[in-house]
Amino acid sequence: MSLLALQTELADELETIRASGRWRELRAAQSPPTVTFVREDRTWLNFSSNDYLGLATHPRLIAAAQTATAAWGVGATASRLICGTLTLHSALETALVDFKVGGQPGYRALLFNSGYHANLALLATLAGAGDVIFSDALNHASLIDGCRLSRATVVVYRHNDVDDLRAKLAEHPRARRKLIVTEAVFSMDGDVAPLDELLALAEAFGAWVVLDEAHATGVLGPHGRGLAATVASADHPLITMGTLSKALGSFGAFVVAPEVVIELLTNRARPFIFTTALPPAPVAAALEAVCLLQESDQLVRMLRANIVEMATALGLPPTWPTPIFPVVLGSEQAVMYAMQTLQDAGFYVVGIRPPTVPPGASRLRLTVTAAHTEAQIGAVAKAIRAICRPPA
Repeated sequence: MSLLALQTELADELETIRASGRWRELRAAQSPPTVTFVREDRTWLNFSSNDYLGLATHPRLIAAAQTATAAWGVGATASRLICGTLTLHSALETALVDFKVGGQPGYRALLFNSGYHANLALLATLAGAGDVIFSDALNHASLIDGCRLSRATVVVYRHNDVDDLRAKLAEHPRARRKLIVTEAVFSMDGDVAPLDELLALAEAFGAWVVLDEAHATGVLGPHGRGLAATVASADHPLITMGTLSKALGSFGAFVVAPEVVIELLTNRARPFIFTTALPPAPVAAALEAVCLLQESDQLVRMLRANIVEMATALGLPPTWPTPIFPVVLGSEQAVMYAMQTLQDAGFYVVGIRPPTVPPGASRLRLTVTAAHTEAQIGAVAKAIRAICRPPA
């Protein structure tokens, strides 16, 4: 195919995307996208950020990043297995084991450059031909792609449906390895996996649970340690992944697991082996975030108070568990109209459309943080109620 023919073909594909109403484009912020930010010379009240604890601009994290840059430079210079492992990486991995599993003997952590990298690495390393992965129907794209990359048999079970999962596990008694893969907090729905029941099934069927705590770390559990920290005992067939880029305010990801799992990832996980290590600044910032949460749960308590405030303002039960509030409108046209109306009023709320969510499930994805005020929460909830009110 000639270059001209390829360009024409790609232009036609782009036109199809535009005609379907699913066009996406990048628009740069002119200030940090915290509770308020500037974009296109306009100030917005932001309800789309994953910075759940407001740590991305916390003075302690900024100072830690600046100090690390002055001491270590701006890049790690190589992959972890070449010369890119710094004492900063080791310190953060040690702190994450203490934070996530209380320093439980036999457990270690391993850093990755993103949650996407971590999930691809985990699933492609732990599973292969002859293995079966049981994946929740609403899992994140990174988990779905990790399942595909593994070349294992993938069985999708109905969202958070323990009975369906039990039946599917029973259909594969001879699998070499069995992995139950789920998000802890589902990023588009804001609901929580039934972890106790999943672990009970894993123990009954000889499986392991791979738990993606990207939106649970810093949000759930004591001091924001995550969903895994809420189960009765730490002695479970459980591997956790978390990100440093959401509630912890920095960038990157990690896996906390038994030492043998970490050693296998270090030796076999291609997204780890063939990637330059995380640079010093985000590692130091994440380490400071973990230290801050271990010192005090004040920010976690503030976040939880604002979750109750938002749930009440939207007419949802005050027991709503997470800072993610989906307002499902169904059609893509309805969601884009609602998003534009809110943005015209100064509220930065993003519409979510296929393929991120299934057809017919388009929604506004509203998030609240520890830094929002009661007045801000009330204002956006009032605007959303007005948009979504059925006609008289």
